[in-house]
Amino acid sequence: MVNKKSYQLSRRLNKSHYNQYIVLFRRWLKSTLRQGALGIIVMVSAIVAAPYGAQAENAGNEVNYSDEFGKNVRSYLLNNPDVILEVFSILENKEKDKKAQISHDLIGQYENQIFTGGDARKGAETPAVTFVEFFDYRCTYCKRVFPEVSALLDNRADVAVVMKEFPILGPQSEAASRTALAVRALHGDAAYLKIHDAFMGHTGEFTDRDLARLVETAGFDPIAVQFRSQGDDIAEVIRANRSLAAKLGINGTPAFVFEDSIAPGMMSYEQIVSKVDRIALKKSTQ
Repeated sequence: MVNKKSYQLSRRLNKSHYNQYIVLFRRWLKSTLRQGALGIIVMVSAIVAAPYGAQAENAGNEVNYSDEFGKNVRSYLLNNPDVILEVFSILENKEKDKKAQISHDLIGQYENQIFTGGDARKGAETPAVTFVEFFDYRCTYCKRVFPEVSALLDNRADVAVVMKEFPILGPQSEAASRTALAVRALHGDAAYLKIHDAFMGHTGEFTDRDLARLVETAGFDPIAVQFRSQGDDIAEVIRANRSLAAKLGINGTPAFVFEDSIAPGMMSYEQIVSKVDRIALKKSTQ
């Protein structure tokens, strides 16, 4: 809302002159938006602190504005600080839309690698909605979200999760992933899910001794599993998952990939359900 002082300022300028300032202001704002939020802070701070003019770089060329223009912009912003909040809001929404579109395009580009690869699955055999989790057995947040995902799968007969081993927290993480994948290679998906659950419930280290104990407790031969974990095919699964994560812009765990979006970080049960419900509803109306 324009206050009385700003209104009086505009009245002092004739219509043509005032419109020229509007054009200049929009040009300045556009160049500032290109620089992002930091650019806005720097530019606005410069105007407020030094009411003797304004400068902006546009397409690599320096543009000089008159002292009068700088004074008028400064006056307007000082009397209408909500404009800055509005600009931040617009910029934030644009960034969200941009990231959403990028995620959507990436999911479409790598759809087969994401959803129909050779990774283990948990949940419905013929799901209406499938999502993916990239995880690390040493990741605290992965362990926290584990019961949330498990509860969702227990409560829904139309959802499945693709489980992508993504060890990023050091040698113990990779050893744990290799061990779990070796159990799967030797004994199948049911055995893999059993050792996966055991590793997610484990709160200690994943040394060779710890892994051997966990494998033996789960009912498998630790020596055979350890030998199988060194296979080239096991290493290739981890390499492929790391490569896919890099293509999708995923660099941490947990990270979820839904059919329409990428969601890095911890998610609550309610957040996951909301995502799943939205996708299911969209599919039912297509």
